[in-house]
Amino acid sequence: MTTPVHESEVQKSSENMSLKNATIKAGIVLIPSYTAAFLTEQMVYVVPMLAATSFFAGTVDLNQKTTRRRVDEDEADEGGGEDIGSAAETNQI
Repeated sequence: MTTPVHESEVQKSSENMSLKNATIKAGIVLIPSYTAAFLTEQMVYVVPMLAATSFFAGTVDLNQKTTRRRVDEDEADEGGGEDIGSAAETNQI
């Protein structure tokens, strides 16, 4: 038997996961940037590091859900579209 989950518990869990994701993404950006700043003491290396790590942090998805897309083979074959070869043959001059 399962116990009912209250909306407030789900919302708190969602907020905690969102905060966790934001913290990890901030770490991905800030740790290499501060390291570059500390080691080189030049802004020339820090700005590109910020840009590169921002792209990387933007692609990181830490959600627990994984989406799996499946295509049913029967539906893909029955797409209803014309065969390109047959359409080209009928349009010959």
